[in-house]
Amino acid sequence: MKKLIYILSFFLLVPLGLKAQYAPQFNQYYFNPILVNPAYAGTRGMLSMVGVHRSQWVGFNGAPTTQSFAIHSPSRRKNMGFGFQMMNDRLGPKNTIAASGIYSYKIRAGRGKLGFGLRASIYNYTFDWSKIDYRESGGYALNEGRESYWTPSFDFGMYYNDKYNYIGMELSHLNHGRIGVQADNVNIESTVRQNAQMILVGGRAFKINRNLVFKPSTLIRLAIDQPAFFDLNASFFINNRLWLGASYRRGYGVVFVSEYHIDKSLRVGYSYDIATTTLRQGNSGSHEVFIGYDVNILRSRMVSPRYF
Repeated sequence: MKKLIYILSFFLLVPLGLKAQYAPQFNQYYFNPILVNPAYAGTRGMLSMVGVHRSQWVGFNGAPTTQSFAIHSPSRRKNMGFGFQMMNDRLGPKNTIAASGIYSYKIRAGRGKLGFGLRASIYNYTFDWSKIDYRESGGYALNEGRESYWTPSFDFGMYYNDKYNYIGMELSHLNHGRIGVQADNVNIESTVRQNAQMILVGGRAFKINRNLVFKPSTLIRLAIDQPAFFDLNASFFINNRLWLGASYRRGYGVVFVSEYHIDKSLRVGYSYDIATTTLRQGNSGSHEVFIGYDVNILRSRMVSPRYF
């Protein structure tokens, strides 16, 4: 069992006409929309920094671990946003590092603002085939060395929000970045692609009373030749301090999330998810933590509490 992820990685990454590349997932995107939409950059009205660490399927050797850091801020006139994002993701023999620049432009729309965003990224994929125990995969060795590939990626997003509603769309990997992976021993080479996908998000905050807000939300992920993926989320904001919520993830399981506002600038969060499928066997679930900090560098009026 402890080599299971290596074996899975073997079948995910070998050159057998594969088109889609594994994409890291996060649970707390609806607390940190910058993770799934570049148009969110600058929306908080302050310099905002968010760091996230995720350990997935704890107990599997070679299971995914992901770290992400994002910083973004509005312009002085608040009609533009700028950001920078770093991501490190490890899955078995594969390690991915990405650096991204983000730009957004916002216009007034009804009671809120509509933003358009671009994310330009450079990805480095490193495959260390020596980490795979081929004896557990039938003794079929594709490669025993290290391979490294660079590819650019471009994303486009739209994001609307007012005080109580938000809706957004991201189109990611629009250029279908290509990564060559070669199996020298059988003289076969194929291309793994960053599959273009669409991510739709939306939610609404219902103020039940001065100390309680209910926020249902959803995320839908669509990609060519892949089944639709969606989350259904429900969370409560208690005493303008604490978010508590749960999600159902189609084809996977359930997620429990929390976020605590220490003050108007600092917030921390934790989430736990567990599979209800056969993936549950041999692992103790997935853990995710984040810390966010806002700095009012423009000395503008702060919106508090914020629901999005």
